[in-house]
Amino acid sequence: MKIMLETFRKTLTKVIHLRSIIGYNGLVFALKKTPLIGKLLPDRLYSTTALKVIYWVFHIIKEAFMLFIGKIFGLGMIYLISLFLKTEYVAFGMEKGISEGNLFASFALLFFIIYALCGIVVKKPYFKCTTEKEYLVFMLRMDPAKLNITLFAYDLAKLVIGYLIAGIVAIIAGAPVWLWLGIPVLAVFIKFIGIGSQAFSFRIKHKRNKPMKENATLYVIKVSLLAMVCPFVFMMIMNGFYIDLPIMLAVVALLVLLGTLGFFEIKRFNSNLHRRALHDNVAKPQVDMFKDVDNTKHFKKIKAKGTVSSKKKGFEYLNALFVKRHFGMLMLKPILIAAGTLIILGLFIAGFISSYYREAGGEACMEMVLTSLVNILLFKGFPNELLLVEGTVNEFFRYLAQYHLLVLLIPISISDNSFKSTQAMYINCDNSLMTFSFFKQRDKIIKLFDIRLKQLLKINIAPAIVFAFVANLVLFYTGGQDYPFQYLVTYLIAITISVFYSMIWLAMYYLFQPFTTTVNIKSGVYNVVRIIIFMVLSIIVWIPSHSLVLAAILVVITALFVFFMRKLVYKKAPKTWKIKT
Repeated sequence: MKIMLETFRKTLTKVIHLRSIIGYNGLVFALKKTPLIGKLLPDRLYSTTALKVIYWVFHIIKEAFMLFIGKIFGLGMIYLISLFLKTEYVAFGMEKGISEGNLFASFALLFFIIYALCGIVVKKPYFKCTTEKEYLVFMLRMDPAKLNITLFAYDLAKLVIGYLIAGIVAIIAGAPVWLWLGIPVLAVFIKFIGIGSQAFSFRIKHKRNKPMKENATLYVIKVSLLAMVCPFVFMMIMNGFYIDLPIMLAVVALLVLLGTLGFFEIKRFNSNLHRRALHDNVAKPQVDMFKDVDNTKHFKKIKAKGTVSSKKKGFEYLNALFVKRHFGMLMLKPILIAAGTLIILGLFIAGFISSYYREAGGEACMEMVLTSLVNILLFKGFPNELLLVEGTVNEFFRYLAQYHLLVLLIPISISDNSFKSTQAMYINCDNSLMTFSFFKQRDKIIKLFDIRLKQLLKINIAPAIVFAFVANLVLFYTGGQDYPFQYLVTYLIAITISVFYSMIWLAMYYLFQPFTTTVNIKSGVYNVVRIIIFMVLSIIVWIPSHSLVLAAILVVITALFVFFMRKLVYKKAPKTWKIKT
């Protein structure tokens, strides 16, 4: 143990000393590049010992300041927000029997878990080869595993100490002592999850002889999942709900288990793997802005292969040919999202049935399954006497299914493939046909527009129906419909949202035609409109509305929107729908 601590101290000292040298030389270099002042400074500043010592002292102070400030500020804000919410819930009588300390702990754990998971997603990769790592490993031949583990232990030490200091706020606010001591430990396990998952991914890639780099697609998926969680948490709190502490502790136990697996995965990552990972993650030099950019990857994504035939004629034939030759690119995303959602939903239902079987036995479980199937067919609800879990979570999800179905806009917009479809329309179809005058006649344009709108609706409708099915299951398991045909109304809302969203992208393509022959977006107005639409939809998604009222409003607005956008496309598209270089 003593030898290990001594090795840790020596390695960390070298790292901090090297950071100080790099920082000092960078400062002198920047000063010498400054007009007028730079000419007055001698080159011997690079080797002046006294100035290096002064900078090293300031560097140590900066390291000590950065050691805690971020951790104290982040967790301190979580504690202060939890204290405010606990006070408000108690003042308005929304705590429903839970003690004030446990209510504070429930909020603090919820916010901290989201905060920590966001941190391991957006933080730079653990195996990224920085300047100091490149110098120490590839020039001075330091053991890469020893260096990475030392830096990791240093980060964990900063994490624990900073969170313990920030926990003083929680103790003053009346939080349980176990929360103050437990959050730093939980933070360590969540760190193990992040680094262990990277180590596991890189080890698998090494076996397959692939570059040991972060997967960009996986990164986008993780960010998207976290982004989808935040609106639900926000709406839950805005409407006076909270997650029961036992559920939060179960989530903590799961994270601890995953963190333990991550720890053992880190131990399996040997020095050779560390070196290979650092080699594959060396920071790349900046690309010359005047160099021609290779856009062939865009064409490869939407390149048509093979030959197909169709019995249709005219524009119907053109659209059918386009769809068949690009079926994989057009349908892959919606099908994968719909199938993935159904698989996850099936796992949840299987878990629920399994837990019910353990609690109530085989006969009661069979009765529950059969009764549920009959009630679904008869548009009823899940029998309350068979409900195992009750409380604020059920009330919250029922509230969402009744008054916040606009939230369906989030998953529907993610699964929508209209933008990529319009991009493919231009590159592999319209780019050539626009050179013929007949193709840009008003009647021809609106006819093809209608055909393509129907096709986009077919592409995007499956995920929308799946998301509506999930919302209806939430409604079913929390008591069933409150008025006749409420389940059908939920499907109507999802379908109208999908129609509205598909119409936006197709109409914008005809009114702005932003794509160039290299698949870049050239139209500034197009980007401005996209930002405005995103901001408007981000605001209205929070507006509560009864599902029946929302359905009526959406049907009217969508019908009017489709009508006026068709008129606008018919009038403006002959001038705006054109080739851009």
